[in-house]
Amino acid sequence: MSGPTTALLRRHCELLDEFKQRHCPGTSKWNRVEHRLFSFISMNWRARPLTSLDVALNLIASTTTRTGLRVTSRLDETKYPTGIEIDAQHAAALKINTDGFHGEWNYTIPPQPGVPPVPLQPPGRRAHPRTAHTFDTALVTHPALTGITRQALDRLVAELRDKIDAMPPEQRPRHRKLAVENIIWAAVLDQRGLPASLLAHLFHIGENQMRTLIQQARPLLQRHGHHSEPLPVRLIDPAELARYVMNATSGTS
Repeated sequence: MSGPTTALLRRHCELLDEFKQRHCPGTSKWNRVEHRLFSFISMNWRARPLTSLDVALNLIASTTTRTGLRVTSRLDETKYPTGIEIDAQHAAALKINTDGFHGEWNYTIPPQPGVPPVPLQPPGRRAHPRTAHTFDTALVTHPALTGITRQALDRLVAELRDKIDAMPPEQRPRHRKLAVENIIWAAVLDQRGLPASLLAHLFHIGENQMRTLIQQARPLLQRHGHHSEPLPVRLIDPAELARYVMNATSGTS
């Protein structure tokens, strides 16, 4: 589980009695609903076209087993806001107790009475990405992530920008939502070991688009002679990344 949706779910799970995430060998995420309910629903509507909501609801409700499973289904017509995000402060405040066996998969979130939930307010209207594409610049250029000071990063960008401008237009790494410096930042973070999925989340573009940009930008860094040591930890989740930066900042303050 990773990404902003996971962080939001984890944050709200703190308000429950207890939440546990389990992965067992040879299975997907282990939860009782998936293995005791969904599997039988899938078998019940196997090879039956789901041509309407009524058909789907009736097939779900008619699911039974010899051991006594009975299913009730209804259409939820509640309108749920989309685009809800959790900020780095809330993500870093999560209390996650990891297990000894693959703690990144198996963990418990204990209850925290009195902790206010993340306000479920959808973000304001966003401008068209061609005219405004914003992300956390301070985070993606943080020295704890890039491995160099912001002044050194600015010099690297200026030097590489000149080389990119000298390239034929069809060979330049480019993306309609990102400036040249953004692509260079992403390439530096790639050298530091951040996965494309996390970089795509940080820069608000698709993962495949990020992979393409990284493939184009990596040779530029190599020819320029810029080599970064990998981060001392493997970061795959936005909440983990935010916590890592906050710890690095507090350690140097």
